[in-house]
Amino acid sequence: MAAPKKVVVFGVTGNQGASVARALLEHKDKWEVWGVTRNPDSGSSKRKLLKLIKGDLDDPQSYAKGLEGAYASFVNANFWIAYKGNNSDEAAEIEFTQSSSAVEASAKAGVKHVVYSTLESYKPRQDLPHFDAKARVTEYMKKNNIPGTQLYTSFFFQNLGMAKWDEGKDGKRILHLELPDDAQMPGFSVDDVGYWVRAALEDPQKWIGKDMEACTEVVSPKRICEVLTQLSGKQWDTQHWSRDAFMEHKNKMDGELWLNYFAFANGEMKRDVEASRKIAPQAKDFTQWLKDSPKVQEHFGF
Repeated sequence: MAAPKKVVVFGVTGNQGASVARALLEHKDKWEVWGVTRNPDSGSSKRKLLKLIKGDLDDPQSYAKGLEGAYASFVNANFWIAYKGNNSDEAAEIEFTQSSSAVEASAKAGVKHVVYSTLESYKPRQDLPHFDAKARVTEYMKKNNIPGTQLYTSFFFQNLGMAKWDEGKDGKRILHLELPDDAQMPGFSVDDVGYWVRAALEDPQKWIGKDMEACTEVVSPKRICEVLTQLSGKQWDTQHWSRDAFMEHKNKMDGELWLNYFAFANGEMKRDVEASRKIAPQAKDFTQWLKDSPKVQEHFGF
């Protein structure tokens, strides 16, 4: 039997990296998982991984040695850590530098397959720094012929755990999701992202040089309320925002979040749900995810 192949997971203490580690560790006979973390002595890191690399995404030299002998790497940087509410361009540049440096270091170490968690740019129709930074990394990889798979993620269902709601006068619960009712939001559970990464690594001939999408369902505020009603036994409704109402809210929301919602309202994000689910059939749709998420149920007062 062949020895397990070494895979280095960047951002391993984040939601995406942790999911990738879990998915690969389910097949320990195939994969030896190493995670890059600034604090390898933390209990959370030790629970998730077999091997740890002390490294900082801002310092490529700190993790360069850890990439030696690796077959693959998973690269993802977190825009929101650098984002302070009024520095979108700066945060985007930090994310681009961190990710492109990790990709470059992987290539220099002879890594044969880089899976990069990416998003598309909607320029020239609109700027969206969070997305644009990831798109630049994808362009960098393709321009430099770095062997890899571009994994296009989508809306994380987990983000709904922060959504506000209240009781209406008629007893209905009103979901405060600042979007038109029919805004299309391709989404999935971030806890499942590792299944797509594992699928890419298990079939390099099919996926190196190709794009892959992570999405299990296209939801909308209306659809979310339907599922909340179905599972909670309470009546849920949207705010029934028109597009005009959404546009008027621009200056009342965080700038980067509004741009993200603007893209959803315009139907910019397109994902092939059927094709995506064939790659990762065990990934949950919205209803199943909510059924399996007691903390989110508690948030919504089930």
